[in-house]
Amino acid sequence: MKRLSDQGIESLRRLLSDAHTDLSLLPELLDHLACEAEEKMWEGDTVTHALQAVSKEVTPALVHALNQEHQNLLAMNTSLDEIVFEGRNKMYGAYALRVGYARNVQKGLVAGILLFCLLAYLPRFMSRFAQEKKDDIFVAGEFTTINTETRKEPEIVLPPPAEKAPVQKQIRFLPPEVVTNPVEESPPPAIEDLQKAQISSRDVEGENLEDVILPPAEFASKGKGEAIGAETTVDNHTFIAAEQQPEFEGGQAALSKFLSKHIKYPPAAVRAGIQGRVFMQFTVMPDGRIAEVSVVKGIGFGCDEEATRVVKLMPPWRAGKQAGKPVRVRFTLPVNFALEQ
Repeated sequence: MKRLSDQGIESLRRLLSDAHTDLSLLPELLDHLACEAEEKMWEGDTVTHALQAVSKEVTPALVHALNQEHQNLLAMNTSLDEIVFEGRNKMYGAYALRVGYARNVQKGLVAGILLFCLLAYLPRFMSRFAQEKKDDIFVAGEFTTINTETRKEPEIVLPPPAEKAPVQKQIRFLPPEVVTNPVEESPPPAIEDLQKAQISSRDVEGENLEDVILPPAEFASKGKGEAIGAETTVDNHTFIAAEQQPEFEGGQAALSKFLSKHIKYPPAAVRAGIQGRVFMQFTVMPDGRIAEVSVVKGIGFGCDEEATRVVKLMPPWRAGKQAGKPVRVRFTLPVNFALEQ
């Protein structure tokens, strides 16, 4: 490949200098123009013709544009310190401090880590290389003879078993109670058997302990304490669950029939498509009346009010019983509202 002479390269340099090319960009542009001229010479052009063709490409506008782009690239690579101190006195100490700040921070960090490690491991090094004098310590003592014979433990004498107390003979005898469904029961005991045993709720086999049988209350001696009644008044107490729960006359089937007959679906609930259960709570009085009606959980849209109205229309129930006596019982009843599909 043909190469340009030094005179040709010098002419290109003068051309770029006359076009006011940036000095930092001059070597790169000179190399580029020299390569183009050598390519034209390789294609058969003369040196003079190749230099003229390359010179025509170098215009002041092109050089100005290349200088501007080169300045932009240099500005992108320029550090923040150069931008801040552009046009200012860099010989002042502030510029040197900002330029060497990162390097000084790194040096201080490394020195701090080394100092910390030295302080942390210094006691270990000191204890390893320090020479400590240890004096042997002798303790004078006396030897004592120990008796190794096994001691005989005293025999444990168990107390005789306690005698079981005699059990009083008892005979089952409950007071009569009026019930709806009669139940077959055993006949009551004879009077002779009652005189020899104690009355109880069940039969218990035992001995005839006459001294254990208590005298009747009217003949018993009066004590100094207050008498505690045996019966408990339950009339004024409201039970959540009684021994015999209250029941609608006719059973569950009759209750469902009564509710389906008297409930009228609220129009607002029909329009809104509301379905569900309304949980009602009321008290069944000892005479079977319904009282204290309330809504525990409702669904709204008139269903709660309709369920309350129908519950208040119910006839008297069979009252609940506790210890054979009618009592007040709190009852929870779900009322179902369902639209026909």
